[in-house]
Amino acid sequence: MRRAPALFALLSCALSARVVAQQALAQRVTLPSGVTVARACDQLVSEGVQVASIDDRALPAQGAEYLTALSQVIARRVGLRAGDPPRTAMYGALLLRDGTFAHQIPIMRSDRRELDARIDEALAISPSSPDRSATPAGMPDTLRVLVTVGLHEDGSPFVASHVRCPAVAFPDNPRRAEPAWAAGHPRTVVVHGVVMPAGRVDTATAQVDDPSDERYAEAAMSSIAQMRFVPAEFDGVKVPAPIEIVLPFGAIESEEPAASP
Repeated sequence: MRRAPALFALLSCALSARVVAQQALAQRVTLPSGVTVARACDQLVSEGVQVASIDDRALPAQGAEYLTALSQVIARRVGLRAGDPPRTAMYGALLLRDGTFAHQIPIMRSDRRELDARIDEALAISPSSPDRSATPAGMPDTLRVLVTVGLHEDGSPFVASHVRCPAVAFPDNPRRAEPAWAAGHPRTVVVHGVVMPAGRVDTATAQVDDPSDERYAEAAMSSIAQMRFVPAEFDGVKVPAPIEIVLPFGAIESEEPAASP
């Protein structure tokens, strides 16, 4: 274990990384019904996250692929955004066979409290976390790793490209029924919720902006429970994403209810 602190200290002298760009990408998704829906995705080109072994033991062939995938998971959990000022962060940790970290040691923090808190949370992958993935066969039971944000192992700057796509409503969602009691009493109900990877709003956590009238609130919750969405994605992986759904009641709708991320 003596080699790890020395290596950490050496790498902590590296230069900070930089942000390159952010672009909008058009994406078309074909639904099971054959209907095609378009959505605008963000291509984030920013400081990357790298998980590298600093252990003396050799890794199996699939070990490098596993560490690359783990880097992408941590990047998504941290939520790096293009356009932020340059920053550098390094952590030492012990990677366990079940895919969790132990003994996370901050070697160099970014000096940005919010970002450092996100990194701490991102590395706290618990046994019950859906992001946890056990190490492949042939990997050591414990592996000393260095987690870098914005740097290669040798300290040179590097960037990582990520594609983030928002959740969008199916254009062929069934037209919701208008309650008879809402006729002549126009009102717009706004619901804030989370679209899960399965393409449905999590009704257990969804909230109506103004729940003062239970009839409208119940009608709105009933409506969103029937809606289907193309789920949000990060680098092609379906992820939960917040969404705002606007539902007009008591008036003739000129278009389908709007849904925006």
